[in-house]
Amino acid sequence: GPEMQVLDNDGHADGKIPSHRAGALYDLVTPPDGAVKPVGEWNQARVLVQNGRIEHWLNGQKVAESSYGDDAWRAAVAASKFKDMPLFGKASAGHIALQDHGDRVWYRSIKIKPL
Repeated sequence: GPEMQVLDNDGHADGKIPSHRAGALYDLVTPPDGAVKPVGEWNQARVLVQNGRIEHWLNGQKVAESSYGDDAWRAAVAASKFKDMPLFGKASAGHIALQDHGDRVWYRSIKIKPL
């Protein structure tokens, strides 16, 4: 499913790819520079999925926005690394996952609520 990227932009190889930087709608929407705090400081993230829209917020700044499930979404997926995954981004409900790629990451005060 769609992913909000969480990583050290300067310390991880993916941080060199604009659409893979912290806050990105991974490989689909590139976040602006400057929203992420330095390593060692807490970042505040918010992911909103509602009424066919996805928004990513990082430290009070909207860093990614996309429609979900419409023609624009399908075109974005077709132009991404997910193009050969026929089920990517088609579910209307599912699981929330936290992943890592072997690097240390910390989360605190996670809140999930239906809108």
